[in-house]
Amino acid sequence: MWLLILHLLALLTFVLLYSFRFRKLVPNPEQNILAQIQVATKDWKSTPYLVLLIAFSLFLLLPLTLGFAFYLQTDANVLVVILWIIWAYNWSKYTFWRE
Repeated sequence: MWLLILHLLALLTFVLLYSFRFRKLVPNPEQNILAQIQVATKDWKSTPYLVLLIAFSLFLLLPLTLGFAFYLQTDANVLVVILWIIWAYNWSKYTFWRE
């Protein structure tokens, strides 16, 4: 349970850090966050984009952490991994390939 709380706090920290501190530093910030993530993969070494990519990675790992916090002792952890793969694939597909 403490891992889930730590994960949520890290996600919240990076989202708020990007929203209030680094979004102003991005040249031509677009309204669509998915388009910003696409641009961030091309220039990931700059600090605003790195913060955005870390926040997106934490967002993608959220169901995995949530599932393992509750189902690690049971056989349902296989379902958690399968659902996480579907979650991460769909978000990545709509973010990077725009299908």
